[in-house]
Amino acid sequence: MEPGDTNWEPHAAQLRHQIAGILGFPAEKGPLDAETHRTIDGGAYTIEPVTFASEPGSRVTALLYLPRPLDGPVPGILVAAGHGGSKSALSCQYTGQLYSLLGFACLVLDTIGEEERHVERKMGTRAHDMYHFKTSEERRAFVRTELKRLVLGKIIWDLVRGLDYLESRPEIDPARLGAIGNSLGGATGGCVAVLDARVRAAIVSGWGFSVLGLDSKDCTSMPYEAFAEIMSFDEMTALLAPHAATVFINGTRDSIIDPKEDGAGLVRHVRSGIAGARQILADAGVDGTIEAHFVPGACHRPYILTHPAAAWMQQHLMPPEARRPIPEGIVKYGDWVDACGKRIEELYDTEMRQRGARCVDIGAVYRSPRDLACFPERARPTPEYTWQGWVERQTGSSAAE
Repeated sequence: MEPGDTNWEPHAAQLRHQIAGILGFPAEKGPLDAETHRTIDGGAYTIEPVTFASEPGSRVTALLYLPRPLDGPVPGILVAAGHGGSKSALSCQYTGQLYSLLGFACLVLDTIGEEERHVERKMGTRAHDMYHFKTSEERRAFVRTELKRLVLGKIIWDLVRGLDYLESRPEIDPARLGAIGNSLGGATGGCVAVLDARVRAAIVSGWGFSVLGLDSKDCTSMPYEAFAEIMSFDEMTALLAPHAATVFINGTRDSIIDPKEDGAGLVRHVRSGIAGARQILADAGVDGTIEAHFVPGACHRPYILTHPAAAWMQQHLMPPEARRPIPEGIVKYGDWVDACGKRIEELYDTEMRQRGARCVDIGAVYRSPRDLACFPERARPTPEYTWQGWVERQTGSSAAE
């Protein structure tokens, strides 16, 4: 649409339909067939390892964090993991604990190809990137001719079904659902917020809706190339309104997302996209809350763990009287990881990146993947849970190997 057009709402509905088509969403939703495997006592919260169906032949493993006490239905937050992330990843554990301590239910999924959705239960595999293909051309050809469905679309569909799961739980208020994600999770969780009006608040961290998506990994660049053919990124940003109050949180020097300009391009594109979206919405008479927050001098960090992020979700999903105080203390993410006896991935283990993230200090506790597993005694997951199983079902062969 051009600035000044007022026929926005039917155009927005058509764009959402086209985006869902690009992503290859199934035509129908089947039964969730959800199962709670047990309850873990976390003191001020509980953790439930749960599973549910995404589509025929594909199931999701996840953790549901629930706050204590539960005096009535609470708002629910869907957490989209970043590249290599899964429900037991350090940042995902911290996220679930932080938001449940603040009174939210929090659902953290295993991305397909990770943890209990990996054939060998490995973490940080990035299996969906298909690096066994030697070139990008080979990966893209396989997606187009064999898989016939965009990988990002599968990840996003699993998250949409996560919203369905949150909505199905009586402890959770279906009118107060949110979506948050960092890095790849910003891309996937952001798309959920664009497409699904059940999302009332969102945080897109370490990402932006912009032309930079065209130069990213194949999993994101392929859909972004298709998105660019049907809409501007101003329009994509405007699709967050009127339903999802959204904040984009980034560092001003994010060389991971924007290596060419050391983050300056990301800042410029996010600001421009929000300004363009606001103009589109103003011309159409549509209200919407879309903002940006930039951390000076910082690079690629899990900003969903910071005070501004926590305050944003409270502001837009909770009435003032229900908001629990956010602890004032700050702990650097790297110091917490060190205290857990763990290590940050080498690429991100710098002060400007994950190590230096200023997180809300909640005294977060690390738990082993086995302690959090849906199937702790199972050496290998069944094919319905794995990336390989899904690919074989899509291709009708053992091409996943």
